[in-house]
Amino acid sequence: MQNATLDRRLAAFLQYGTWIASTAIAVGIFLRASTAIEGNGSADARLATTAVTVGVAAFIVLPMLRLVLMLFIFFRQRDYCYTIVVALVLLIVGVGCAVGVVLGPVAG
Repeated sequence: MQNATLDRRLAAFLQYGTWIASTAIAVGIFLRASTAIEGNGSADARLATTAVTVGVAAFIVLPMLRLVLMLFIFFRQRDYCYTIVVALVLLIVGVGCAVGVVLGPVAG
């Protein structure tokens, strides 16, 4: 696979992921606004909050999923140098998340 193909695949992945996350946030905002106007119960408000949360989480997870996709593509291409680099970046991100979870309650 050429670098142009890799670039196109990654760009499409990020583009569709961004559209999905944006749509989830927009649906959540619309639901919350309609809940406030109609005066519906808290179940609709929770659904709206969940939709927005899913959209924000998708924006956070997209770069990590991009790294996983790159790892598989480089491994499949037998480009082991880049595979190791991407694996190290994923390891650093994972360690950073673990440290954040452990130190989060300590930091306040």
